[in-house]
Amino acid sequence: MAPTADAESVARTADAAALSGPAASRILCLATNPAIDITYTIDELRLGSSHRVPTGLARAGGKGVNVARVLQQQGEPVLVVAPVGGPVRSIFVHDLDRSGIPHRLVDVEAPTRRTTAIVTLSGTTNLNERGTALGAEDWASVLEATRAELSGTRVVVSSGSLPPETPDGLCAAVVELAAGAGLPVVVDVGGDQLRHAVACGATAAKPNRHELLDAMGGSDPLDAARRLAAEGTGTVFASLDVEGMLAVLPDGRAWHARLDSVLDGNPTGAGDAAVAALSQALLEGATLEEQLVRAAAWSAAAVLDPQAGSIAPPEALRDRIRVTPIG
Repeated sequence: MAPTADAESVARTADAAALSGPAASRILCLATNPAIDITYTIDELRLGSSHRVPTGLARAGGKGVNVARVLQQQGEPVLVVAPVGGPVRSIFVHDLDRSGIPHRLVDVEAPTRRTTAIVTLSGTTNLNERGTALGAEDWASVLEATRAELSGTRVVVSSGSLPPETPDGLCAAVVELAAGAGLPVVVDVGGDQLRHAVACGATAAKPNRHELLDAMGGSDPLDAARRLAAEGTGTVFASLDVEGMLAVLPDGRAWHARLDSVLDGNPTGAGDAAVAALSQALLEGATLEEQLVRAAAWSAAAVLDPQAGSIAPPEALRDRIRVTPIG
């Protein structure tokens, strides 16, 4: 997919421009399906009943934005690139500006989606809109915006679900852009997009169990992760919810990281925290074991925070992560 764009379709903050110099070490977070995330916290959800609830927390979100939030919280310079449109666009921009998150937003006609998380004492219920299809010109503009911001970027993240009718090669095109600039790239996506991105040379891929098995088939996540990793040159980090996380190399070597006990909390955003950890670890040139431990610790820390895009202090959790080689 050849990236072309109308420069007038792109909006960016002055803070983003300030980070564009060659000395910057920011992490570029491409949010392929951004959203306004709304979270309600109540004692109990009763199906078929009316609930009077406290005012919900609403903020710019979607996986890519949540990754950027976690990184910013941990002191890393970031830049969000995302297609945004429709009636919630002003809310999206206002929240990023209020949060101090630099951004380059591509104006599109399709309305930006909304997601709703209902957090109760017994668990979290998520209602996630799929999003509205974007046109080929919109995606070309997104790729051009990404390409234009590679100067001053040290790591690229492509994270999030994809709206209907997204071109099959979109995530692979992002990987190719990053690789062409000599940058590591982390992808968090599912289906054929995941396989194509890995085959094109993604440095790290972070599917969850469902995304991994959906892309590769079968029922064994370790086998699926090994088959996926063998298609590329990077590492597959597969998150398995309470069962921890796998790290698998193309030659089949694998490790399993797991916390010593299951945490109570809101798991929404745990995968985004893992992606943030991996991107920071790659920025620092960390070892594979450190990448895995950090990803598992930050993922666990996200469970302890009620809002996706934030994590509790992860340091105390690191010592509770056990890494085991898998034969």
